[in-house]
Amino acid sequence: MHLMNHIHIPFISSADSNTPLEQIDVLMDSMPKHAIDNEPWPQFKSTSAAAFAIAHCGDAVLLKYYVKEDVIRSVMYRTNDPVHKDNCVEFFIALEAEQAYYNIEMNCFGICSMGYRFDGEERRFLPEGTIEKIRRNMILQSVPAGSGAKYEWQLTVIIPAEVFIFSQPGSLTGKKARANFFKCGDDLPNPHFLSWNRIVNDRPDFHLPEFFGTLEFGRTSDQ
Repeated sequence: MHLMNHIHIPFISSADSNTPLEQIDVLMDSMPKHAIDNEPWPQFKSTSAAAFAIAHCGDAVLLKYYVKEDVIRSVMYRTNDPVHKDNCVEFFIALEAEQAYYNIEMNCFGICSMGYRFDGEERRFLPEGTIEKIRRNMILQSVPAGSGAKYEWQLTVIIPAEVFIFSQPGSLTGKKARANFFKCGDDLPNPHFLSWNRIVNDRPDFHLPEFFGTLEFGRTSDQ
């Protein structure tokens, strides 16, 4: 039996999928932070620290990542490039009782790759036009000496429910899901693979839905 993390995702009545990103960015800072601090493969040591805040507004997932690390590498610049090789954060989600899941991966400049995959099958990349509906705002800055890391970056994301094109969930309110959140950097000088929900596997692999935690999209206004 695997221990599964759970998040009750607050519903924000004052926002929707068209709310300015700057407003969402500030709003997410008031939400609880969830650490991406499991190191399933300790042979890949990292000084990176990552956390996220999550909420929803019925027609979209609102997500903000907070990352501190020592090296910035951003080579990928096109939608559906292998952004996991750069400084990358990821959100995998299976809606309701679906066995298939979506994986949304973004590097520190917001370049996004999104796929849909059944366990054990090849990933199907979503069309660029669909992925471009995911609105992103990033902040990257160096931090003062002695802060424990050289760089800090934040990525605020509005993921409209309509991008889940194989599921067509409509409103997310009251829905349940299984998910995991990740921080990685396969081609960084010190590759690392961090997860929100714990994974047990011999080698680095995020595509293991049996280790997803659970999400519940709240019904009543928290804002």
